[in-house]
Parts: sequence; structure tokens; C-alpha cells
Amino acid sequence: QAQLPATIVMPEWASITKQEATRAYGGEVVIAGQSLGESLKKAEDMIQAGKMFIHPFNDPDIITGQGTVALEILEDLRNTDMILVPVGGGGLISGIASVVKAVRPEVRVVGVQSSACPSAHEARRQGKLVRVDARQSIADGISVRQLGELNFEIIQKNVDDLVLVQEEDIAAAILLLLERKKILAEGAGAVTLAALLNGSVAVPRKGKTVLMISGGNVDSPLLGRILGQGLSKHGRIMRFKVTLDDRPGSLAQLLAVISELKANVLHIYHDRSERNLPIYVTRVDLEIETRSPAHVDEISRKLIEVGYELELR
Repeated sequence: QAQLPATIVMPEWASITKQEATRAYGGEVVIAGQSLGESLKKAEDMIQAGKMFIHPFNDPDIITGQGTVALEILEDLRNTDMILVPVGGGGLISGIASVVKAVRPEVRVVGVQSSACPSAHEARRQGKLVRVDARQSIADGISVRQLGELNFEIIQKNVDDLVLVQEEDIAAAILLLLERKKILAEGAGAVTLAALLNGSVAVPRKGKTVLMISGGNVDSPLLGRILGQGLSKHGRIMRFKVTLDDRPGSLAQLLAVISELKANVLHIYHDRSERNLPIYVTRVDLEIETRSPAHVDEISRKLIEVGYELELR
């Protein structure tokens, strides 16, 4: 609205959705670096006379602005007992925790990170700023290898706990939000629900637990892979290999068992060329649609019972 020129520097792995949305809002997008740290260095190098560099999290004004989220939560949900917040560089949780501990110090503030990039969790454990190695994560929006200095100080003082979640937990959370709440959240936004699903955080029996679901920038191709992983986590997809005699009727017999148990075949692949595979047998890869983990167990037991050797994937 103010028509101010802005240049946004993003790492090379930033989602296409995020890049295009930024351009649509009028920003100039510069892609540089394999990590957020490398992007920050590029942004600092680009500073020219008369231009201002705004750090995405290690900035008191950014922290203050993000703290208004806590004011809204405490005003709308007066019996809040705990707030779960995604943590990347630490800007959002710094703002929220500062406000919460000033206004309602009894409310717990818990940060959540992906185990693929546990910078805040490790800094808290060691009691100092650390730079961690990061793996590729579906929670790319919070894959920050080192907290900001301001953020670390505030987190140490005001955040009650920091927990980690696994990639499969995040995928399951994205799926659950989409199916049950009709919310399309990116991985970085879904980590808070993932922490509840995997038991990392104990929910108070009374009062309210608030989950910060922040961000919905998901590329469509990635979403398909995430949903597939989430379906597998929830027992809604079963993938396995099985060896069959290479003769007419063998596959039909296998599929008859699967059909009897009310599972639907999604994908099937024959491989007769696998190394060390006898010439009279074939390896079959199957992906089937199932109802639940119990249904997966039922199918596994039945196939083993009738003589098949399964290799679950």
C-alpha cells in the first residue's frame, strides 16, 4: 500500500509458491545461497546508501510486531494454559513469549522445531548460540541453522520448553489439518500439531492449548509427496514387496486376498530383472489403499498366513 520498493533475498530451496507470492505483492526476489545464513549475507552485501536492511528475526521491531499475536490470543482465549509456537530463527516465539510472560506469566510457552534443523533446541541444551548442521526438511520455513542473538536471550528467559518433531510427524499433521480442519498448512506451520500427535507435549487436562499454525506456502508437487507420507503414517496407504511364482494366476490369487480384505490397489509394478532373482519368480511392488493401522496389520497377517513373504516399505 505504501508503494515502497523492497528486495527480498531467498535461499535456492525457497518454494516456488513463496517466490511467486512475493513477486505478486510487488517485491523484487533475489535467489541466493543454499541456506538462510547465506541469503542473509547476500542481503547485507546488497545494502546501498539510503536503503534499510530488515533482519527477518534478529530485530527488536520485528520481535515487537510478532508479539501482538500473543495479545490477540490472550484477549480472545482468556483461559489459555499453553501456547505452542514454531521456531526457526526465533522471532515469532520471542515476541509471543515476551508478551505472555509480561501479561500472563503462568501460561506456558513451548517452542517446536523439526529434528532436521534443531538450532534452538541445541542452543538451549548447550546454554549458548550454536550453528547446527541441517538436513532437508518439509518444514523449510523454520530451517534456520542458528538463532539470532536477541532471540536466544529472550528464549532462554521466557520460553518454558523446546521440543523436536520428526519429518513423518509433520507430514501426518499436514494431512490431519487438511482433512479435519480444511486448513492447508506448510510444514513449518504444522509442527505444533505434530508435537501433540507424537506426544512430545503433554496437554493440560483443563483450560486451552493454543497451536500457532503459521504459513501455507506449499508447492503442489511437494504437497502430493507430503500427503502420501502422511497417509502412510496414519495407516491409510500400505506399501510392500512380495515374490510370486511367474505363472498365470499368481497375481490374481494375491489380489483376491487383498480384495477380500476390502483394500484397493493404487499402484502395482512387476520386476523380473531384479538381481539374484530366480528366473521362475517375479517381484511385485504394491501400493494399496487401507483404512487404518489395524487394517494394515490385518492384511499383513492374512497374507503371511496364506504363505506370502512380505517386505514392508
